[in-house]
Amino acid sequence: MAKIGQHVTVNDGHTAPPAADQHTTVKIYNPTFLMKPREGTKFLRRDVELAMNQVLQDKLANKTYDPNEQGQLSKEICTEIQSAVKKMGHERYKLVIQCNITEARGQGIRIASRCLWDPDQDNFAEVVFKSEHLWCSTLCFGCYWE
Repeated sequence: MAKIGQHVTVNDGHTAPPAADQHTTVKIYNPTFLMKPREGTKFLRRDVELAMNQVLQDKLANKTYDPNEQGQLSKEICTEIQSAVKKMGHERYKLVIQCNITEARGQGIRIASRCLWDPDQDNFAEVVFKSEHLWCSTLCFGCYWE
């Protein structure tokens, strides 16, 4: 039986004894049993909103609305927001990012979301970008993974 912290060599599932180059080293870790974020790693709404706002300013500042490219632009914005939030050190948080881009023509829009979460650990951030040509709403949900 392997002990915690010990390196163990296992084969890759073959019934015959594996060749020397087919061995894999696996490190066994101790479970952490963390039920809440460590000090300084909690998902803070204001910090995430600042990062999201910076991404939106960089990506949308001089854009006009083009329905053919908005799908790809939404994906790029979500990817950049995810990267920026991950760099903030929110360990063990699962991130869900949603981006809606519409043309600005004076119309109204209502976006709703529902979640089941722990209000002490989980949180969300929301940023809305408005220009003469387009309107963009982004949401970032940070759910702590126990």
